[in-house]
Amino acid sequence: MRRLPALLLVLALAALVAGCGRPQSHVEQLPTGQLSKDDYVHAFEVSANGLAQRYGVSAERGSDDAAGQGRRVAALQRFLRAWAARLAALHPPAEALGAQARFVAGVRGFAADLDRVRAALARGDTKGAQRLLSTGAVVSARTKADLEAGRRRFHDLDYSIHNLDKTPVETG
Repeated sequence: MRRLPALLLVLALAALVAGCGRPQSHVEQLPTGQLSKDDYVHAFEVSANGLAQRYGVSAERGSDDAAGQGRRVAALQRFLRAWAARLAALHPPAEALGAQARFVAGVRGFAADLDRVRAALARGDTKGAQRLLSTGAVVSARTKADLEAGRRRFHDLDYSIHNLDKTPVETG
């Protein structure tokens, strides 16, 4: 099997974050306490609902200048960090603790990786920022490994989380 290119991993994460159907404006309260497998899967699937709107993340294009792009990346980072915090607060069955920890680390890592894009934009280097994003170079090896390991473990445990790519990948 071949490795997933970093860009596809980023796109898979974006698809997961976007969910299915129309955007949700309501941030759903997540359950607390120990969760069953089915309750955890449901909570994971709705954990990002409403966060995009709360943090100003939109598919609509804003200003194409470096400052406008930097604001959109910053909003995406806030969104990813909030989503990671919501996921981390869930209490999955013991068998899924490792998968959750690695996936959350990957989401947090992706948010941090986007600092490189923001730095390029702060320098006015929109082409450099676009290159980081379009090639997938923005995603660090550690982030990619965390996301792949979490995704693989969820797959191995047969956690059917909607939009979480189930294609097995090699990490290395």
